Amino acid sequence: MVDDAYDVPLREPDPRDYRRSLASGLEQFRRHGLAHVMRKVAGRAKHAHQLRKYDVNLRRLFYRLDSIPIDRPVFLLGVQGGGGTIVARTLYRHTRAVYASGNSDYWAGSDEIHNCPHTIQDLPESLIHRSAHFFNVNGRLDCHPLYGYQRCWLYAIDEFLPTYRREAAAADSETAERLKRVIRKVILAYAHDPARARFIDMSQLYTIQVPYVAEMLRGTDPRFILLTRNPYITCARAMSKEYEEHGTRVDLEPEQKMRCAIEHWDNSYRNALTDGEQQKMMQVRYEDFLEDPEREIRRMCEFSDLEFEPSQVPRAGQRIPIGSLSAEKWYPLKRNENARYLDSLSPELIRALNRRSADVIRRLGYEVLE
Repeated sequence: MVDDAYDVPLREPDPRDYRRSLASGLEQFRRHGLAHVMRKVAGRAKHAHQLRKYDVNLRRLFYRLDSIPIDRPVFLLGVQGGGGTIVARTLYRHTRAVYASGNSDYWAGSDEIHNCPHTIQDLPESLIHRSAHFFNVNGRLDCHPLYGYQRCWLYAIDEFLPTYRREAAAADSETAERLKRVIRKVILAYAHDPARARFIDMSQLYTIQVPYVAEMLRGTDPRFILLTRNPYITCARAMSKEYEEHGTRVDLEPEQKMRCAIEHWDNSYRNALTDGEQQKMMQVRYEDFLEDPEREIRRMCEFSDLEFEPSQVPRAGQRIPIGSLSAEKWYPLKRNENARYLDSLSPELIRALNRRSADVIRRLGYEVLE
C-alpha cells in the first residue's frame, strides 16, 4: 500500500502483530500476575481518557472559551535529551499548573503541544513539530533525500532553520487566536480552577520560535525558561540516540551525525539567547537542578510568579500517577548521568563544537573543553 501524500510504502496490518501482542500479554501475566496486567490496562485507559478530555469534558457546557483567562503562560525551552521531562514535571506538580494532558493530579503524561496533533488537532500548522519520530507526518512535510520524514534533532540544522525559525513579524491575528484557543481548551479541560490556572508547556520547537510565540501571546506576559545541559554531552547523546536507524529514525554516517547535532544545538541556543534579550527568560542548568533541585525549583517558581510548593521536589514515596509516561523520570535523580558520556567524548566532537559554538558554550556558563 502507498500513501500518495507521502509517496512512501506503508506497511499493511500483519496478523502476526496481534499474535505478538497477545503473546506479550500472556508472558507478562505469567511473570507478573493478573494485577500487573490489569494495572497496565488501567494505565492505558487513564492516559487515553486524559487525552480525550481536551475535546470532551463537561465544563464545555458551562464555560465560554473566550472567558478563560491566559495568565503568564510558561514555556520550557531546550532540546531533546536535556533533562526537560523531569524538570517540567516539577512545575506540573504545582496545584495551579495545567499542561497538554493534565494537572498536578496527573503530572506525567503527554506534555508537548507541538507534537500532539492527534489529540490537539486545532493547533496551527506553524506550531506543530511534524516528524516520523512522532508518527504525525502529513502531506505538508516533504520527503528529504537524506533525512526522509525525520525532523527530530534536525529542525534547527542550518538547512531547515529558515523553514522552522519564526520571528515576531510572522505572527498574524488568526494564528494567534487559534493558539490562544488551544491554551484555553487545555486550561478548561484540566485546571483545578480555570480562573487561576497557569499554562505550562515543554515544546522544544518553540526554542527557535520565541519571538513568534511571544508576539501571538502579547498581553498575557509569557515566560520562557531555557533549560541547558553540558553541550558536549548533549550532542554526544544525540549522535548515539537520535540518529540511529531503528524504528523511524534515519541512518547517517558518523560525520553527518556530528554535523547535524552541532548545528541543531548551536542554532537552538544561539537563537534562544538572542531572543531572550527581548523577552522574560531565565536559564536553568540541568546539572544545577540535579545538584539542588529545590533551589532550582524555587528559582523557576519565583520567575514564573508561582508560590513554591514542597510537593514539587522529587522525593521518595511520591507515587507516579497511573497511566504515566516514562515513569522512571522522577525519583531517584540520576545524578551521575553525564559521566558515561564524558568518559567517551570524541576529540573530533570537542574540536568541531568548539569551532562553531565556543562563544555560546561560555554564555551558557559551561567550560570550553580542550
